Amino acid sequence: MQSILDLSGGKYSCVTANLPQTNGRVVATTIVEDVSTHLLHYHEMSHLSFILNGAIVDKRRTFETERLSGELMFFHAGEAHQTIYKIFPATNINLELGNFFYEENSINEGLLKSSTENNPNVKFTMLKIYKELLTKDGDSDCSIGMLLLSLIESNDRAPNRRPIWIENVLELLNDNWSESITLKDLADAANVHPVTISKHFPKYIACTLGEYRRRLKIEKSLGFIKTSKFSLTEIAQRCGFADQSHFTRTFKHMTGFLPRDYQNS
Repeated sequence: MQSILDLSGGKYSCVTANLPQTNGRVVATTIVEDVSTHLLHYHEMSHLSFILNGAIVDKRRTFETERLSGELMFFHAGEAHQTIYKIFPATNINLELGNFFYEENSINEGLLKSSTENNPNVKFTMLKIYKELLTKDGDSDCSIGMLLLSLIESNDRAPNRRPIWIENVLELLNDNWSESITLKDLADAANVHPVTISKHFPKYIACTLGEYRRRLKIEKSLGFIKTSKFSLTEIAQRCGFADQSHFTRTFKHMTGFLPRDYQNS
């Protein structure tokens, strides 16, 4: 039987730069230079792990998934997993959440996991948290807590009760993120009247159609910025922005970073 490594708060099976625990949270930046495989292990606290650089295979009991720069993972406390690094150097920002955080805010691991899976802003929220970690002034801790809870608040819109036509609209938008799509295209795919989409899309998704499409484009740009040799001008064009200026403004608004700063982080 394979042994499982037990890692306490802030500890990882690779090079780690720790930040002090604050308000029930532990932040650790893991940096991997040349390790190809890590041991099967678990952490005593639940945590969010954002891939800043590199690519990994996230291997757990029920699935195995390749994850790239700009992607986020949630791990329950005590959940056994193995992280296999594929591109080096690799950097993860790990945000561990202790019982105090859950108890103080009257939430649980299941609700946070559901929120990170269903909230379209989750990757941008993690980048804003990372920006606060870099700033690290007297207001950062409160800001990080608010950013985390904003995921829960947005999830209060009960995505599990969204009508089927909304899911059809989102599927079309996600599958064709770089293509021109009209309201009629969406109505045809959802089999509802265009007025229905216009009136109810913001209610279920918490943003306008234009904002949602810009989110998808910026999300795609995260991988290009970290893993491709394209210039920022080329990335802006590939992601459907009119020019680099528009891309830069939108990226800064959604992530808190300028594209160049994110590229060099």
